This record gives sequence, C-alpha cells and structure tokens, in this order.
Amino acid sequence: MDVLAEVEAVLRDRLQQRPAGSYSLGLLTDSELARRKIMEEAFELCLELGREPVDSDRTAAEAADLLFHTLAGLVGAGVGLRDVLAALAARRGAPPADGRPA
Repeated sequence: MDVLAEVEAVLRDRLQQRPAGSYSLGLLTDSELARRKIMEEAFELCLELGREPVDSDRTAAEAADLLFHTLAGLVGAGVGLRDVLAALAARRGAPPADGRPA
C-alpha cells in the first residue's frame, strides 16, 4: 500500500471510529473547514513555489499538507483516491493504476 492509500485508510478509519478531539474527524465532517484548509495549504504551497531559490524541504512539506487536507476533503465527500487516480488515468487514456475498471 502506498502512502496516499495509507493516509486515506486512516482517514476512513477516523470517520468510522469518530475519536473525540480528532483534528482529522473535524476535517472529515465539516466541509467548510476542509475547504478552508485546502485553500490555505494550496496558497502556502504557491508561496513556497514562488520563492527564489525554492526550498525543496519546505515546498515538499507544504505539498504534503495540501495532499493530506485534499484527501480529508475527498474522504469526507465520499470520493475515493481510486476515483481520483482513475480520472487522471482517463485523461491519459490509460487504465487505472490498479488495473481494475473505475
């Protein structure tokens, strides 16, 4: 299992288990919060990409934050990583990475 799939699995578990005080659960159940965090992290990544020179560690960290919050928003909306990968594969005219039909 790759890291993004592992993160998705953890988020799905948080949604099912609903642990008290979970930051992830807040993102999963409050779509406005998820959207705000996605926009914030996207902006921070853009700032890092605009620096001269680009700091690869900071940029990677901001990209990781954006991916995490995006996955949380997707899981909260009932959209799976597999669906996203299938959409990307379709744009290339390729089958999904796992070889299964979307």
